[in-house]
Amino acid sequence: MKNLQKFATPLLASLAVAFTFNAQAVQRDITITADVDASIDITHADGTALPGTIKLQYIPGRGLAPTTISTKIWSNSATSNVNVSLLNAAQMRNAVTGTAVPLTVSLGADEKALTTTATSFTYASLFPNGVANGSNILPLKFAQTTQGILATGSYSGVVNLLITQATTAP
Repeated sequence: MKNLQKFATPLLASLAVAFTFNAQAVQRDITITADVDASIDITHADGTALPGTIKLQYIPGRGLAPTTISTKIWSNSATSNVNVSLLNAAQMRNAVTGTAVPLTVSLGADEKALTTTATSFTYASLFPNGVANGSNILPLKFAQTTQGILATGSYSGVVNLLITQATTAP
């Protein structure tokens, strides 16, 4: 029994030490991505991404209530004007009948209407304090072009904004 105790005590001690130093590890690989346009972008005024969907409220007897988002334009150019346009006419369509509801999209405090023809915003008016903090806050407004009653149904459409830096000097 003495011999067994003689071998058991060191064996238990070495097992305790082995378990103490046998730390378990785990590795986690996290992929980080970003979509980068090195020249220009438009965001909410606080710098967060614009929403992918905006729900316009319908007011019976009146039509769709206009919706406005406070935005900022960000640029890497300290001199270039900015052109903003729509890729196609803004509209929503009834999901069942296909009836189109034209929309008016405007940008800026003076509500410059955006169309498929580029609307120019001067560098000086957008970035009076330089590009580091983005442009002045620009209201981006979506409204039913002709206010009026709509047939019951679900309406949807996509507004494609195109924002580019002017290629000619201001």
